Amino acid sequence: RRRSRRRVPLHRLVGLRLRRPPPPSEPPPFRRRTLSPSHAQLHHFHVPSLPSPITVRALPLRGLSFQLWPSASTLLRVLPASPHLLPRAPAPGGPPLSVLELGSGNGAAGLALAAALPARAVLSDLPGALPNQRHNADLNVPLLASAGGAASVVPLPWGDAAAMREVAAARAEAPFDLVVASDVVYYEALVDPLIETLRFFVKGEVVFLMAHMRRWKHTDKKFFGKARKLFNIEVVHEDPPLEGWRHGPVVYLFTAKKQHCKK
Repeated sequence: RRRSRRRVPLHRLVGLRLRRPPPPSEPPPFRRRTLSPSHAQLHHFHVPSLPSPITVRALPLRGLSFQLWPSASTLLRVLPASPHLLPRAPAPGGPPLSVLELGSGNGAAGLALAAALPARAVLSDLPGALPNQRHNADLNVPLLASAGGAASVVPLPWGDAAAMREVAAARAEAPFDLVVASDVVYYEALVDPLIETLRFFVKGEVVFLMAHMRRWKHTDKKFFGKARKLFNIEVVHEDPPLEGWRHGPVVYLFTAKKQHCKK
């Protein structure tokens, strides 16, 4: 009879210790790290019409919502210098524009527009991003106040009908004139919720201005294909390609089609 050979586990042969992966409910270790002040990045944005720069804190190790995206810089630079893109010109002594920013992240674009237009800006994002947005809004309170603008922060998950109604109800006395966003088209799963959010807020004379840099061809195709069924879309500004990229940020102007306005 042949003696059955006892198989030696592979990890003993190579001197490795095999570890079981953590259970699905346990987040990876890097998500539990407490960030030290050295991980925070302060960015300063100089807008020609403002006496001092907009200052925002980015926390890039915490995820996408805490990073500074290139299209935000484009939007806050281009829009204050392009009053013809606004739905109405702010009149001296008149009410400021009412602006909603979707997916605000660290709030750089919304805060700059609040000061430079000036405007009453509402910064929105998922709940986890709001503490950093409030921190950045507080950093810029003196500048916004001196310019006649203001900023507030609200949770707004895209496609959440109850959240959208709540945001709109809070601005019933001064409905939004303008909706803005930068670098919000990246996950394919978020295309439909984003379209539903735009359908809700961008009606009648409301204008949507989006700064976007092409990254994912399929996601872009899906988003713009669905958006063109509801909105007229026009390219109003293009930046040259960034270093190491094939494309630069592009600013798009969305206006509701007539059949969308009737709904």
